[in-house]
Amino acid sequence: MSPIKVGVVGVGYLGQHHARIYAEIPEVELVGVVDIDRERAREVASRYTASPLFDYRELFGKVDAVSIVVPTVLHRAIAGHFIEEGINILIEKPVTTTLEEARELMEMANRRNVVLQVGHIERFNSAVMELSKITHHPLYIDCCRMGPYNDRNTDVGVVLDLMIHDIDIVTSLVRSNVSRISAFAHPVISRGEDIANAQLFFENGCIANLTASRITRKKIRRMEITQADAFISIDYLEQELAVYKKTSSSIPNALIEKPIMQKGEPLRFELEHFLHCVRNGEQPLVGLEEGKNALEVALRILEEIKKNQEAKTFHEA
Repeated sequence: MSPIKVGVVGVGYLGQHHARIYAEIPEVELVGVVDIDRERAREVASRYTASPLFDYRELFGKVDAVSIVVPTVLHRAIAGHFIEEGINILIEKPVTTTLEEARELMEMANRRNVVLQVGHIERFNSAVMELSKITHHPLYIDCCRMGPYNDRNTDVGVVLDLMIHDIDIVTSLVRSNVSRISAFAHPVISRGEDIANAQLFFENGCIANLTASRITRKKIRRMEITQADAFISIDYLEQELAVYKKTSSSIPNALIEKPIMQKGEPLRFELEHFLHCVRNGEQPLVGLEEGKNALEVALRILEEIKKNQEAKTFHEA
């Protein structure tokens, strides 16, 4: 079996881990890593025996697949060029800055018949993969995603940086359209929103409460789901899942189940899935449609935040 030749565009904090994992997979050849910071490109390339490149177009004709790990505003242009070259792509979330850009990439990918996976890494968390097997008709979902501030993702606010993970997972579980949104946010350190809360009301009656913050001291990643027959708790960081099933008419007498799962690095699972899809020509678990849907809800949340901020300013004037 010939190796899949891959490249990584953008080897900052996250991109370097894409390079590391590709270099560790036997059936993959890491051809090159690209970064406009030449010293950074050389450093990461030397670490994983790849070629340091300074222009992503140098990968054209040399690779079968590529990870694009650059600021969101560059996604549409860079991904578009790789699609035109017939190169399969894993593009980090959020997929693009606008729905129009996402639709353009979808049309291009379909026309060129390339795999385009969106990097919603939490879908490959062991607990989340198990969760999809046991969740049905959720009534209420509560998500909390918080952590200390860092300057890695300041090109977007906390909704597109952190909350979009939970938006993607919640919408994949509920499988119903969002009918109404209530959302509030505040900037604290950066120019964008640093803490946000959104309530999503779905057409099937489910309600989801999402809180995201990048200004807390402690890192928290959890989700709790209430459905008619069970209460389900998930800890993303520990990759643990607990199911409290009713044994009578009351939850206090519930039976606790903790499924045994194969824990591992979610990014490795994600990249292995991408490579499997590339080799077999299959559609990825999180493709452009899923990435676009998560972006659409995130943008609606941002619109609601903006309306509430404008209303507050008006009343204060």
